[in-house]
Amino acid sequence: MVGAGSRPRRRVNALRRVARRALLAVAVLVALLALTLLLFLLPPVVHALLDLSSAPALLGVEPPTAYALSDALVRDLLFGGAFDAQLDSEVFLSAAERSHLVDVGVLFRALVLFGAGALALLSLLTVRRRRWVLQGVRDGAVLLGAGAALVGGAFLFAFDATFTAAHQLLFPAGTWTFNPATDRLVQLYPETFWVAAAIGFCVVLVATAAAGFRVARRRKR
Repeated sequence: MVGAGSRPRRRVNALRRVARRALLAVAVLVALLALTLLLFLLPPVVHALLDLSSAPALLGVEPPTAYALSDALVRDLLFGGAFDAQLDSEVFLSAAERSHLVDVGVLFRALVLFGAGALALLSLLTVRRRRWVLQGVRDGAVLLGAGAALVGGAFLFAFDATFTAAHQLLFPAGTWTFNPATDRLVQLYPETFWVAAAIGFCVVLVATAAAGFRVARRRKR
């Protein structure tokens, strides 16, 4: 009787361990995504991407002006602004462009918020150095690294299709298509900007995931 009763208990405990590892893996993924996003929103990184994509020339302004416009838009993304930066005493973006950035800002702030919570959870759990904690970190690193490698490859070899699929998944139809000849949002952030940003983002994620995997593996020994 005792042996029979212990089997369900062992199964429950096994399921709990699996659930904890899965939750921790997701926390690792979300935390690293949020941290990498914040890294790529830093002014020096954005300015370098603007220069790489010749955005100031496409927009017809000097680099410092393009930097200032971008910095204002990034601040609004992070803090919920109105995206009403001005150029030549006029609002820089159209109403449709500002509306799209509002949608983007909601996603960015949600990711940062969840990332902060995930990072706090990871900080508390890693102190305990339990075996399942290290396994969860390792699982999350593997999941993130593999996913980032696949997405990075998709952006590298099929940027237009991947970019379109991502926007169709995340935003309402008709709210994110703009004309590079007339719309300033895609003049400030042209396709070259997004190709470099997407590939760089995925490379950083893969490198970070590899580092996290190695750390978890070493501490497990």
